[in-house]
Amino acid sequence: VLMGRCLVSCLLSANPRLRPLLVGLFGTQATDCIVMERFLLKRGECAGCTQFDSLDAVGVPFRTPVDLLWQLLGSDYEGLAGRLWTIIFVEFLIGVSNHRGGVELSHSKHRNTANEENPNASNAAWLPKPVLAQSDNAKILRNLGAEYVDFCKELSDQKRPSCAGRGRCLAAVRRIAHVDVSLSQGLLERLLSFAWAKLPSNKARRALVSAIEPLLCQSYHVQFLQHSHTLGGRTYAVPDPMKSRSLCVNPVQSILRGIASLQPLPAIDTDILIGNFSLYNGWFEVISMLEQQHRVISAKSADDKAYHEKLIALIHLCFRDLGEADVCMSMSFNSCKLPQSKYALSLELYGKVQHAMENYTDLIAKSQEASKTFESTASSSATEVPSDVEAGVWEDRWVDLNRELCQWEVLSEYAEDMAYPKLQMESAWKLREWDKVRKLLATPSIMGLLEDGDPDIKMSEVFLAIVDGKLTDVENLHAQTAQLCLYKWQLLPSLSTGSNAHVSLLQKFHRLVELRESGQIMVETSTHSSGRTFPDLKNLLTAWRHRLPNEADPISVWDDVFIWRSHMFNAITTNFSWSEPGTLATLHDRPWTAIRLASVGRKQGTKEVSLLSLGKLTDCAMDVSDAFSKLREQIMSYCGGSDLERTGGLNLINTTNLSFFDSRQKSELFRLKAKFLSTLGQPANANQAFCHALHVCPSYSRAWVDWGGLCSSLSEQLEGVSKTTGDATKAQNAARKVYQYLSQAMACYLEAMQCDTHEMTRINIPKCLWMLSKEGVTPGLLCNTLETRGDLPAWVWLPWIPQLLTSLYRVEGKVVKGILKGILARYPQALYPHLRVFFLERREVEKPRSPAGQQLHNSVTYSDELMVFMRKTHAALYNCLEPMLEELIVRFRPTHEEELLNPIKNLLQKAEAQLEQHKQGKGGSLKTADDALLSHISKTVQRIINARFFRIHSETAQRAKDDRTKRAIEFTARFKERFEKDFIMSSVDSSDSTQLRQRVGEVAEKLKKWKRMLEIQVDSTPHMLALQQASPTLASFAAEAPDLWAGACDPFRDSSHEQRLEHDGGIGQASPSSSAAAAAEAARAASKAVAMAAAKEGCGGHYGGGATAIEIPGQYPPHRDDAIDSRPSPELHVKLVRFESSVRVTKRSGYVAHRIGMVGSDGKTRYFLLQYSIHHWTHADERTTQLHYLCSKIFRRNVVSSRRNLFARPSPVLPLAQRFKMTADDNSCYSLGYVYSRHCAENGLDSSYPSKLFHEEVSSGLKRLSDAGEGARTADSEKSVKVAAFQKVRECVKPNILSRWISSLFKTQEELYHFRQIFCSQTAVNSLLQYGFGVIERTPAQFVFSIQTGQVYAPDFRFAYSPHGGYLQGTGIPFRMTPNIQDFMGPFLMQGRFIPAFSSAAMGICAYERELDPILRLLLRDDIVSWYTSKASPRSDSKMQEL
Repeated sequence: VLMGRCLVSCLLSANPRLRPLLVGLFGTQATDCIVMERFLLKRGECAGCTQFDSLDAVGVPFRTPVDLLWQLLGSDYEGLAGRLWTIIFVEFLIGVSNHRGGVELSHSKHRNTANEENPNASNAAWLPKPVLAQSDNAKILRNLGAEYVDFCKELSDQKRPSCAGRGRCLAAVRRIAHVDVSLSQGLLERLLSFAWAKLPSNKARRALVSAIEPLLCQSYHVQFLQHSHTLGGRTYAVPDPMKSRSLCVNPVQSILRGIASLQPLPAIDTDILIGNFSLYNGWFEVISMLEQQHRVISAKSADDKAYHEKLIALIHLCFRDLGEADVCMSMSFNSCKLPQSKYALSLELYGKVQHAMENYTDLIAKSQEASKTFESTASSSATEVPSDVEAGVWEDRWVDLNRELCQWEVLSEYAEDMAYPKLQMESAWKLREWDKVRKLLATPSIMGLLEDGDPDIKMSEVFLAIVDGKLTDVENLHAQTAQLCLYKWQLLPSLSTGSNAHVSLLQKFHRLVELRESGQIMVETSTHSSGRTFPDLKNLLTAWRHRLPNEADPISVWDDVFIWRSHMFNAITTNFSWSEPGTLATLHDRPWTAIRLASVGRKQGTKEVSLLSLGKLTDCAMDVSDAFSKLREQIMSYCGGSDLERTGGLNLINTTNLSFFDSRQKSELFRLKAKFLSTLGQPANANQAFCHALHVCPSYSRAWVDWGGLCSSLSEQLEGVSKTTGDATKAQNAARKVYQYLSQAMACYLEAMQCDTHEMTRINIPKCLWMLSKEGVTPGLLCNTLETRGDLPAWVWLPWIPQLLTSLYRVEGKVVKGILKGILARYPQALYPHLRVFFLERREVEKPRSPAGQQLHNSVTYSDELMVFMRKTHAALYNCLEPMLEELIVRFRPTHEEELLNPIKNLLQKAEAQLEQHKQGKGGSLKTADDALLSHISKTVQRIINARFFRIHSETAQRAKDDRTKRAIEFTARFKERFEKDFIMSSVDSSDSTQLRQRVGEVAEKLKKWKRMLEIQVDSTPHMLALQQASPTLASFAAEAPDLWAGACDPFRDSSHEQRLEHDGGIGQASPSSSAAAAAEAARAASKAVAMAAAKEGCGGHYGGGATAIEIPGQYPPHRDDAIDSRPSPELHVKLVRFESSVRVTKRSGYVAHRIGMVGSDGKTRYFLLQYSIHHWTHADERTTQLHYLCSKIFRRNVVSSRRNLFARPSPVLPLAQRFKMTADDNSCYSLGYVYSRHCAENGLDSSYPSKLFHEEVSSGLKRLSDAGEGARTADSEKSVKVAAFQKVRECVKPNILSRWISSLFKTQEELYHFRQIFCSQTAVNSLLQYGFGVIERTPAQFVFSIQTGQVYAPDFRFAYSPHGGYLQGTGIPFRMTPNIQDFMGPFLMQGRFIPAFSSAAMGICAYERELDPILRLLLRDDIVSWYTSKASPRSDSKMQEL
């Protein structure tokens, strides 16, 4: 045994001569080193090795994987415990592989058949050929070229079977693996998988499991190792998430990662797994193995129910320690049988803490009764006894909710009765029972927790030391507690994975910082108190005010921080009790702390916590500001209650003495009074209260917003009255009052934004734009209000540029033109592309309708004026931007074949749908539909023939110079006659159904022929183009980004400011000192530099923001949604430096797209798709971006959705021409369609087979129903046919395709789990929006996700309308949730991530229903108008206004 340990300890020797000998001894179980060396040398000679080759080029012969794995797993690695000894597994598993023969490339098709006379025959392009210099002055280059030739020859020789190239290569890999941890771990996982798969039977695998388990249980394992990150110790600051591999911190984690990659998965004892996952940072590997065991057991019959419950409990434990509260709650939900328990858990999951607490208390009280039975369902009288597991869930949740509600007296009593020492300790220090804390610290149970390294108990010692005045011990105890926290931190997953496991420790670090500061406070307090002086605690108290938990953090987190602060404030008050109350109030912040906790409790719906916190301020002196805040919180606690409670809040306001408060505080009280009056049904009094509020403080934005909300609600009420009343006079008077209320509401909203541009005031901008739709045929009061009060900062209008542009052809166009002019002056690059496309679209519509010499309509005139303003104001920018946009449009617009292919596809789809109806037995009722379809095809064909690319005249052909015109001429010559011959057909008898059906079939066949022919032409386009060839102008573009700073492009507000400074500086200083003169000169030089920079960037600095450097698109709202939603800074935006040298041609949504890269001034390359798109699709994508931008703002504001970090990422879309757009793209984005097509290509399957099978099964099933008689075909029977067809499709598509593909991209379970988390949340948000807006056609190609970030995108997110313009909602599947998506999410994340995220997003949207209603009306109005105009002929401004 001793010799075996010594041998194993020497296997990682750094001696390159000794290690192969020791490996050979261990592998062959020999004992003589000399004999082993001779044996290896002899084998090396036979294999073709030379005297310069190392001994490890021979390998470890005569060993099988089973024999070797058994020996490796049974070895004693205690001598290597301080090193990553898993490299030994890599060494031997490579060593037993075949070392004979030459090197072969992985992509070589001919293995072991290399021609010895010509070793390069199988891979001619293995290495690039050298280019030798020919000039006489290139001697050095010639020498290098000759050396390269020798190098290539040497590598080529390694491919010869007789040169032992493979052995040398494997020996090199074995040596490199010893110095690269990442490579070693990757090889270990791959080699273990190969060796495990090569085992002869499951019996052999089970035998090896019995060796793995003792190895994992050894006591010599260490938790942390020191090692470099990559080869040679080099580290990379920004690793590629697709290629990076989280490094192992200990050998057990390395082994667990290797085991987790095995298939079939070995059934390791669950107790061993649980014992290792937290000690050796194997969290996600253990969770993965337990989840796989759970899947296997769930798929079988529940024979071993006890083991299944144990497995669920262990998985619950893992997720609990990782901080996954939602997952744990969902698992508890599934383990409970009673509906009352499920209801209580649901309440708690979605933030209804007080209601959940009431339900848990009721359940516990009922369980203590004699009957101990509950109704199993709401509609059944059957009863059921709760299980012990369910009762345990009640108890655990009851304790946690009491923590949330700060009921520490109750918890203290409970902990005493149940003998829970840790809960006793927590309750004791929060109730300031310090004697009890001292006693508990001496108990064996607490001492045991201290020995286990519990930082909470250690922190209690710090509390006690500060209270007892042992200030010298505080620093030492604080350091010990910090070390315990850091120790636990090192055993947690990587912080970059976004795991919630770090949250509790981060909160402890927050408390530790304040504990250290508390010790300093107590030192200063004792020093100054003894000398009857006062310490300066102002800076520290200010820091404590700003150092707060997140707004969405649970109340228990706030309570942990604020209770200790309250204790410190009480200590300060006690030590300085001899001082005056006013002076004493400046030394602590107890009122503000209690009021802040009350405010957070109110916002999170825990009214009891709010009142409890305010009740602690009865005996505390406070200043006027704190007194007002306390009064406001007391008043706000009455909001949302019954009429009696609201009346109580109103009485509290009426009885308040306002003489002590300033104007803003008085205005807030009047605002609250108005809100109470409004909810109590007294709008007139509420209106008067708002008048008082704004009379006292006209600049109070919240009062303006609420007053606008009151006027808006009154207008809605009167509008309903005007529609329902039968009296014309009353209806007219009501309509007049509605108009007045709307103008008042708009004035209030605009005035609020004048006072404050907070995001919750800016959310009313689309509401104001929607109000303009109530205007008549001529501008009226609403337009006048917008004109007089709409002088807002230009950046507040940026998210709503599409709506401002569509307003140009309405009555408010003149007013909106002024707003757009302000945006152009300040942010030209945010508006110009949209304005340019709008101008071209409207000019194309209006110009043919206007006689020669007559002025064009308003929209064209206004947009033309804005274009002229852009050219004058930002001439340099315009001269750079316009040629670039024109070049993008001309060079990358779709070819004529692509443009013709789109209508051909649409016509073919309609014809096939019509033929499908005939197959289903509806031929007798489709005669009219056949006639209408043929008429539609005839009109479409005529429009195609009359299109521009089929009307190339001879004189145009003679003048053709550019490539596109030449291609148009060639296209016309090739296809025009054939197209006319195929589709210009004679008329048929519309009364003959047989002839109509035959003609539809003929047209469908011809459309199929043209579709195939055009697709061949389109697919012949190369997948990669050189930008120099596609667009020499863009290839030669190069710019240098200016070095600007925040505010460098801001307009000058006072040109006389510098002169006034000079004038003031000369007064009273006849002879300034030399230093003062130098400072003044430096200031003048800096001002001059700023002025010159501003003049260069934008028209003399007057307008500002007109940077001549072109910006990368997508940096303005709504394309960019930042957590800090504020004024954009164009001077800090990423500027375009150059274009990437190559352009990729791809297909997206059935259309050819060019993928172009823009290199920014920050060094990053951003990719954009240039693709064909009808104008309605482009505008619909713009509105989708606005919708996602709006939802993200709402999710951030809502507590429940903010806790789950929900967001809806907007995707930048930029219109370039009427039917051409540019969309942001990402290298890491893939679709479900791509994943399935890849799977089919690898396995030789037809990717279209599932859809064909579904349509065939549905057609045959519906035909059978039609043949069965009239009553057989009903809605239910049709649904049954489709369900049966879907089940057949499920049988032919494996449910784990997505899981296997994504798992292959991630190297560790940790990265994979993090991706699954974000994927579930993002899928939930997108699914909710798809369901809410009835977005249909969610095909696999339209389910796109980023493999790098986990974000899920929603391309082609468009609303569906009926032919008559009605909104089609719920006509398709609500959202895409296929078996592959469910399998990838897994049952635990499906219940614990997807469902809570889905419901939380819905709660966030419902919480702002009133604010969202006019915004959605505005978006849907513009969308349906855009859809309608795309289906009908273009309309003039007046027709658009009527529409």
